[in-house]
Amino acid sequence: MSKNFQIPPSFSLIEKGKVSLLLKEEYKNLLLEQGIEDINTYLKKTYQISRYLKGRAPHPVIPLGNGKNMVLRQYSHGGLLRAITGSTYFLGSRSFRELALTEEIRSFGIPTIFSIGAIHQKTFFSFYQAYFLTLEVPSAMDLIQYFQAIGTCPSREKLSQKRKTIRHIGLLIRQFHQAGFYHGDLQLKNILMSGDQILLIDFDRSYRKQNLPVQERMKNLLRLNRSVEKWKRLGLPITRTDGWRFFLAYSGDDKKILKTMAKTLRTFSLRFLFYRFGWALEKIVNSSGFRVRRNKVLS
Repeated sequence: MSKNFQIPPSFSLIEKGKVSLLLKEEYKNLLLEQGIEDINTYLKKTYQISRYLKGRAPHPVIPLGNGKNMVLRQYSHGGLLRAITGSTYFLGSRSFRELALTEEIRSFGIPTIFSIGAIHQKTFFSFYQAYFLTLEVPSAMDLIQYFQAIGTCPSREKLSQKRKTIRHIGLLIRQFHQAGFYHGDLQLKNILMSGDQILLIDFDRSYRKQNLPVQERMKNLLRLNRSVEKWKRLGLPITRTDGWRFFLAYSGDDKKILKTMAKTLRTFSLRFLFYRFGWALEKIVNSSGFRVRRNKVLS
């Protein structure tokens, strides 16, 4: 395993044959007693599925006792690689790097989920599978679920809450960028609401620079904007005014940032035509796939 990460404080690195575990001291003994090092057997236990973490595969939720649950996320490829390699990776230490970065993000006062461990399991040669372990956030929902709950015709109280939330999201992402962090997949699913608290999650392929350039900030914001536009087309109640409310909160008194954002959004409006084509194609493929499966069931 390539050790291109720094072990965060209060975590221990444990080597057991082909399995390497990076576990938080507070939960280390409990997880080892439960047999976490034999991940394949561990996952045969009865468990629920996370309500707010929705990736390419279900994320098991496993009881830890004292009313706490652990969410276990397995890394898997997307796109064409998914069909070829599935959840197998070559070289690196993906889960360990994400855990270390998550802890660094937390040290800057940026709210995120509570990481308790990571697993690196060798399969053969330099190939491996990886897992990330976090505490479940009670009553959490992602921003898609949050805006769906607000609805298209919210009461005055809900509308005020929605505007306040959007402003706070803008301020949080600004804080994230000012600390030098770049999010590898900034989208609505990776921002959680837990009561009045907003959490950023999923820092796979994310990184930190001493000073994050404006171009990379804009790239992050365009990724988020693309996510918003995609879900708006599916009926998510987010307005153009909501978008500008977010951008104004993010830019603050920095008129240069606001001007750059406005220019970037104009450029995005042209590229958006290609995204719309892709989404339409995806919808057709998914619909066709559904009909095929349905015909097989009926036949």
